[in-house]
Amino acid sequence: MRKRLNKSGTSKDSLLKTAIEIFKRANENEKRKKEIRIREKKSRPKGYRAKKLGAFTFWLLFSFMLLIVFVNIFSSNGLSNAVTEGEEELNKATSAEGIEFAKSFLVTYFNWNVDNEKRSDRIGRLGRYLPDTLSEEAVTGGSKWNSTLTRESIVLKDIDNLGESKALITFQVKVLFQRTAVNDQTEDKAKNAPERVKADKYISVPVFYDEIENRFIVYDLPSFTFVEQEKIDSTIALETDGLKSVTDGSTQNIKAFLDTFFGAFSTDSKDKLTYIVEDPKHQNGLNQTMNFVRLKNTEIFEGKKAEEKVVRTEVILAEPDTGIEFTSSYLLVLAEKEGRYTILHINNKSYIDELKNKKHEEEIEATEGRELHKEDDPEDE
Repeated sequence: MRKRLNKSGTSKDSLLKTAIEIFKRANENEKRKKEIRIREKKSRPKGYRAKKLGAFTFWLLFSFMLLIVFVNIFSSNGLSNAVTEGEEELNKATSAEGIEFAKSFLVTYFNWNVDNEKRSDRIGRLGRYLPDTLSEEAVTGGSKWNSTLTRESIVLKDIDNLGESKALITFQVKVLFQRTAVNDQTEDKAKNAPERVKADKYISVPVFYDEIENRFIVYDLPSFTFVEQEKIDSTIALETDGLKSVTDGSTQNIKAFLDTFFGAFSTDSKDKLTYIVEDPKHQNGLNQTMNFVRLKNTEIFEGKKAEEKVVRTEVILAEPDTGIEFTSSYLLVLAEKEGRYTILHINNKSYIDELKNKKHEEEIEATEGRELHKEDDPEDE
């Protein structure tokens, strides 16, 4: 029994010693690792941390730049796709070229002379616009009337985008029909005299743009219609609306200057006008194409600066050869420099927009200043 107890006690002691030795070895290993780390830190060259930080910063910036490149690539692809889609949606039949093509067709369609033109010749001319199956149908019947239409007598009224490279373009045309002379001596000469008829018509032209052939086509016969000319009752706000009027004694001097200015503006040469007109777009004046008669309805407003004024005035001008008078509206910006006035701008909308923005910002600042004053002085309430 004692032997068994001794044996068990001895085994427990050996296990305890083993555990202690393992702990001591582990502790010694940790100490060695710590000493190694300390020696490595001491042995590191100067600037080691800076190099590590620099490397980290480099890779961070590189990753950021790479991200930006990918974003730009995908964004540009999306933008190019959007542009392509927009180009696909653009209907060239509604473009300026399509409108001019339709006008050229109408000039051919409404111009013929039965006295010296064969029907086949007219069919051939219309064949440059219409398909072969429609060219003959487009030629009007009868042989008693000639027709004349000038390009200046064609006015665009409406454009209907039909999609699929098609459009229906409506014009107002002023056509002159003239009856041919009849060489029949048995009839009364008064009856044989040519008769002129001025016709005002509205006509719609169906236009198609052939992308394969890169050309416009009138793909069907034109159709007559009517567009009601309604009277315009509404009024559009003037550029000077909202500006502060000037009512002091300077208005008389400004009006006197305007009389002198428009007299020179209508007749003087560019060399003389450069002394009073700073606007480079209008230094040629009217070049004696119109004569100044008088001013009416002149309004004067404050400008951006104290020495600048905005003037809206109606000017009566006369055509030199006939004396016929026309009323024109001018928007001027003038400034007083060294005791005399000069014209800074003529019909310049951007100056007015900048002036209105400036006034608006001043009003906002004034409002904010009043609110701050109320907050600082609550007793005033």
